[in-house]
Amino acid sequence: MLKPAGPVRAAMQTYPVKPGHAAKVDFAMVFDACFDSHKKEGDWYSTSFGSMPQIKARYEGKKELQVDTVTDKSFAVKVAQGDKQAMQVAMDTQRRWNEFLEAVTGYDAKQRSKKIQEMAKKGG
Repeated sequence: MLKPAGPVRAAMQTYPVKPGHAAKVDFAMVFDACFDSHKKEGDWYSTSFGSMPQIKARYEGKKELQVDTVTDKSFAVKVAQGDKQAMQVAMDTQRRWNEFLEAVTGYDAKQRSKKIQEMAKKGG
């Protein structure tokens, strides 16, 4: 029996931040540019956009970005069923998510992947 698709919380993620980059970033401006709005809750910035009903992020010190997200898995089901509108929303959400991560970490997707692998090898 298949489980119904719906919101799924991802494990808290940590991304490395390029040295000196965090000091140059206006987090609120990046949130608004990528996701159209934001709320501030303590040191967390949060919003929702497209297929992600929850996006929360903050800098942990100056070397790491922490993110806590929820993804609506029903979009994957709709895309698999050929729903072109759901596909467009999912693609736009992913594009904006990648733009956000690059803007706040200073690393593009390939560089982030490499840095995450390096952190894993070091046990960090």
